[in-house]
Parts: sequence; C-alpha cells; structure tokens
Amino acid sequence: MSAKNFVVCDWGSTNIRAFLYLDGKQVEVKKSHEGVTTVRGKDCEGAFDRLTAEWFQKYGPMPTIMAGMVGSINGWTDAAYLDCPVDLGELSSQLTEVHHSKGYKIRIVPGICVRDKDNWNVIRGEETQLAGAFKLSPSKVYIMPGTHCKWVLADGSRVNSFRTAMTGEMHSIMMKYSLVGLGAGEQENSEPDFMAGLERGYTENNIVPRLFEIRGANILGGIKPCHVGEFLSGLLIGAEVASMQKIFKFTKEDSPLTVIANDFFYARYEKALKLAGLEAKQLDADTCFLEGIIPLAQSLL
Repeated sequence: MSAKNFVVCDWGSTNIRAFLYLDGKQVEVKKSHEGVTTVRGKDCEGAFDRLTAEWFQKYGPMPTIMAGMVGSINGWTDAAYLDCPVDLGELSSQLTEVHHSKGYKIRIVPGICVRDKDNWNVIRGEETQLAGAFKLSPSKVYIMPGTHCKWVLADGSRVNSFRTAMTGEMHSIMMKYSLVGLGAGEQENSEPDFMAGLERGYTENNIVPRLFEIRGANILGGIKPCHVGEFLSGLLIGAEVASMQKIFKFTKEDSPLTVIANDFFYARYEKALKLAGLEAKQLDADTCFLEGIIPLAQSLL
C-alpha cells in the first residue's frame, strides 16, 4: 500500500460518490444510491463496504475522508458544526472519527453553522466546496444554487455568515403538490416566461400575492401549461435575489459574485444577478469539492 493512497466520499441525502486516489492521483469513481435518507445510519458501514470493498481488498486499508449528510444526526456519525465566523482552515483539525468494525481510518468533515437570533442556519457538505472555491476564486460572496440555495459572505478563507433560500424545494413542491402545477403536464424550457417571472419576482420581492395568478394565467390562456414551471422558477429566483440583496446589502463593489453551479443554474442566476446590477462568475461544484477535500484527505496520510 502506497502512503499516498486514499479514498474520498461525497455522501449526501440520496447518493454516495467515492473517489479512489492512488499515489495521489484519481483513478476511479464509484456511485451508489444508498444516501443517508435510504440507510439512515442503520447500515452506513454496509453501504460503504458495498461501494468500496473491492478497492480495500486490492490495495489494503486506506485513509478515507467523507463530507455531506453522512455527518448528520441521521448519518453514520454526528459530526459537529463549527460556528461562524470560521476559518475553513480549521476543518482539518476538527474532523470526526468514524468507527468501522475493521478499524479503517475514516473521518468526516464538520459542517458550519450560524447561531444568531435572526438567523439560525446550517451547512453540511457545502463547506468542503467552499474550501475549494476560496482557493480557486477568491470572492466576497458565494452562491450555491440547488434544493436549498446557500448565500455565503466570505473574507479570504473565512466564512462570516450565510443564509439559505429553499427556492429549489419550493419550486418542486409547488409543481408537484399545489394548484400552481396542477394539470401543467410535461414542462418545456421558455426563456421569455422565465425572464417574465424573474423580472416580476425581483421587482416585487413579495411574491405571495402573485403565486395564484400563475394558476389563473394557466386557466385563462395567459401562459402555456408547459411553461408554468419556467415562470415559477423565474419568480422564485428573482424574489430570492431581491431578498438576499436586501438582507446583505450587496452593491456593485461586491461583484463579481461567485456562483458554484452547473451551466444550467449558473445561466439562471447570472441573469438574476444582472437584473440586480451585479456581475457573476462560475465555478464547477465537483471541482470545488475535490479541491477542498483533497488537502483534508492528505492530512490523514
């Protein structure tokens, strides 16, 4: 076994990705659908072994580091949160040990949190992406779109504060379970409808009175059923950007804001930020994750 062999795991709610590094170079990636919501702590060791046993049999015991929901109260081991403001350089000294029946050296990266009377917030997994993003693209503000979009205020390698917008989850719930998405059917991309929703959401910010109007427009022919999701997406993202700009008081001097996302989400948030008078730049989430976690894995060697 080489002293430079190790395994990295990105273990979320629905999936696990394991990366094998031999002599410090990535040589293989394996994926599993046994996320935390599936195994819920009861068989995390089994899920890990099913994914990586072949590697450990072939190359012997290797240090392993994990990030994500595997460190939650429903995961393998409850990894503590570090309180903001926090320097992400502290992650390597705050790793949580995991018990494995075979004695493997496994550690989980801690999450980070905010405990303010007007802002109770947690990050679990994204802290590792941030650690990589800090090195790749120094910025005052980082945006991490997804089911629960994170807006992070940073200074060097320090996270000063952050907020969470449940934009993705709200969109999913409204399209699946509310009158807004009822009967809308298969959805199609529509730039004009997305932009119309975006401008309304950003301008008005308070979108509660506007939500039922999407249903009305669908019934009365003001919007095609297949474009309901696009208008709703724009409305939610526009309101999200307006709200965060108001809370954090972003100005053009804070630009460019770094968006850690794939091309699809980056394009949407870039348009929203442009509407707010803010510039954006893009980073790939997987690249940030590996850039952030590899040094932590090497600290175990």
